[in-house]
Amino acid sequence: MLRYTALRFAALSNTVLKNSVLRNSVLGSTVLSNTVPGGTAPRVPARRTRLLPAASVVVAAALLATACGGGGETAAPKGTAPVADAPQAAPSPRKVVVLVDGKPTETMTTGTTVQQVLAEAKIALGPYDLVKPAADQPPGEKITIMRLLSEPKLKVVRTPAETIRKKSSSVPPWSEKVLREGKDGIKIVKWAYVRRGGKKVPKVIAQKVKRKPVAKILAVGPKSAGTGSAARLNWAGLAKCESGGNPKAVNPAGYYGLYQFSMQTWTSVGGSGKPSDASAGEQTYRAQLLYNKVNGRWQGQWPNCGKYLFS
Repeated sequence: MLRYTALRFAALSNTVLKNSVLRNSVLGSTVLSNTVPGGTAPRVPARRTRLLPAASVVVAAALLATACGGGGETAAPKGTAPVADAPQAAPSPRKVVVLVDGKPTETMTTGTTVQQVLAEAKIALGPYDLVKPAADQPPGEKITIMRLLSEPKLKVVRTPAETIRKKSSSVPPWSEKVLREGKDGIKIVKWAYVRRGGKKVPKVIAQKVKRKPVAKILAVGPKSAGTGSAARLNWAGLAKCESGGNPKAVNPAGYYGLYQFSMQTWTSVGGSGKPSDASAGEQTYRAQLLYNKVNGRWQGQWPNCGKYLFS
């Protein structure tokens, strides 16, 4: 209504302005004189009407509209109340399962966050307890709590690389050749103390693999049962005499295994490491190699027990 009034005022002012311009154009060029008989009357200056600039009229109209509350907006009719937002309905109670150290508890709740659900269920959290989902997140259908007795800590753990053995005919019997070196893996472990069966015990609560282990690959030669005629000798009898048949036997004088090899003799027939760490089959195989290497002169190798080879 006020805007309409302002616009009407502006239109009226424009009409007045046009009339004023027209009147000035006529009166401004006409000389009004008083004629006296028999003579010429002195000239009287013509009356001129002062014009208002058109801009002044427009500005006045705009100021009137603003003062009256126009501003380009149409005022709401008097007596009209503002429309209020419709009230939101309260959430309906629903079931949520809370797992505390694996033990489930069902609760009916209207909470919209984990923290609200736990508060309604009167389940308190300890300073180090782990909660999933997080306390400020929506609860979903299940909340999991792990009770911790200490602040979680991190440690670096190495994962041993496994060893893969592949049979190969190109490798001598009872021998191994490294095809690829192995590399241990590394993982970061997060752990803390928990209570289990009334006792405080450490527990891994999370872990992340930083490097996967790389397996060691070995080419393994055949497990030969014997070498030539030496295989037909009584090696069990010799072993019983030398070591009591114990492949792990160690003599303080520097002799190892079933046949009491010295380290020098063991190496000379292709052995690696200590003889007592090798399998019984490999020890027998290398003892037979030794027998053949010395052309059956067993007396220099087993002077006291060599006779049992022929028993």
